[in-house]
Amino acid sequence: MQRRPLFDTIVCLPITEWAGLPHNSRHLMNEAERRGYRVLWVDPIGLRSARLQRKDVAKLTRRLLQFRRPFARVSDRIWRLAPFGIPLQGTRPGAALNRRMLAFQIRRALRRLGAERVLLWSYSPHLVKLRHLVNCDLTVYYRTDDYPSAPGVNIGRLRKLESEAATLADLCVTVNELSLTDLPNSTRRRLFVPNGVDLDVFKAGSRHDDPVAQVGHPRLLVIGTFDRWVDLDLLRNLMLQRPEWSLVLAGESKVDLEPLTALPKVTFLGQVQLDRLPSLIAGCDVGLVPHRVEPFTTRMSPGKVYQYLAMGLPVLCTPFVDPSIFAGQITVAPGDPVDFGEAIEELLASNSSELTAARRAFAAEQSWPVRFDAVEEALARILAEKPSKDPGSARDDRAQATE
Repeated sequence: MQRRPLFDTIVCLPITEWAGLPHNSRHLMNEAERRGYRVLWVDPIGLRSARLQRKDVAKLTRRLLQFRRPFARVSDRIWRLAPFGIPLQGTRPGAALNRRMLAFQIRRALRRLGAERVLLWSYSPHLVKLRHLVNCDLTVYYRTDDYPSAPGVNIGRLRKLESEAATLADLCVTVNELSLTDLPNSTRRRLFVPNGVDLDVFKAGSRHDDPVAQVGHPRLLVIGTFDRWVDLDLLRNLMLQRPEWSLVLAGESKVDLEPLTALPKVTFLGQVQLDRLPSLIAGCDVGLVPHRVEPFTTRMSPGKVYQYLAMGLPVLCTPFVDPSIFAGQITVAPGDPVDFGEAIEELLASNSSELTAARRAFAAEQSWPVRFDAVEEALARILAEKPSKDPGSARDDRAQATE
């Protein structure tokens, strides 16, 4: 029997737009909707100042079009708010002004929805302060990345914001155990919840025509965003040493891939639709996650690993990840082409139907509903401990929520 929702409305403050690819926030809010929660998804203003790069111009164009309908229903119980902000997010005055403007727009949307019991769920550290400007019962700070390591941000200011967010939030959730140690001692409650997998999409038998039938075997696969943390030198040297292998790359590229894709048996597909990924994965022999070892990557929770495993694929990662998190279902090898190549050879030689079944069984326990259960149970405990009138709650700060 499904329990009654703890809140009637979740205000989700993600780091990605609704129109983008589904990430942690999108998956968990979809699960919230399935459980009867109403969701107000607030498209982000951003953590960095605009630089008028191509993606900034594209985002600005989308925002201008959305101004005609800034508040829209996108599914049965999910509404998207495209807020107006000023392009001075990288400054203290600009961030403070945007926060107040955002609070006003959220309050107006909540009134239209008739929200009464509200959970503020923020992926952005600088927006946890909205708990004092929005009439909410509890606040969650959900840390999915090591934001201070991201390019184009004020590191000192962001570390201060993260410390304040962890102190203000009723619950701090991280997707990586190392990130728990980054939180200040003043953090009220901590919870480790790794990323998960959409088992409605990534399931055995969900296979269509091979999208790269022309590519030979052994076929290696790398999916995801190709950014500065992906060790392209490792992949290039690996393919130079193993010219008989094929390498397929699928995802958005933010760096120059030409030195790698110029090799004869390397295929770059670009961004692949989510519903086409299972057939792509199923047609490959080993899934790779070749990240450089640095603070940003060691605090990741790579969702692609769960996607590989759900399709039964052997997985090889560089040492940026702790293999114990995956209960022995992945292999980790040093990020040099010789050791990495030998590990791939071993995976190719040792794979079996039993190992494939074990990977799928492990992934079946890593679904987004399981992840939402963990957060919901923690919130239920907080509500049970909470006095009827908590002086620290945002509901007692109504005088500050002026318009």
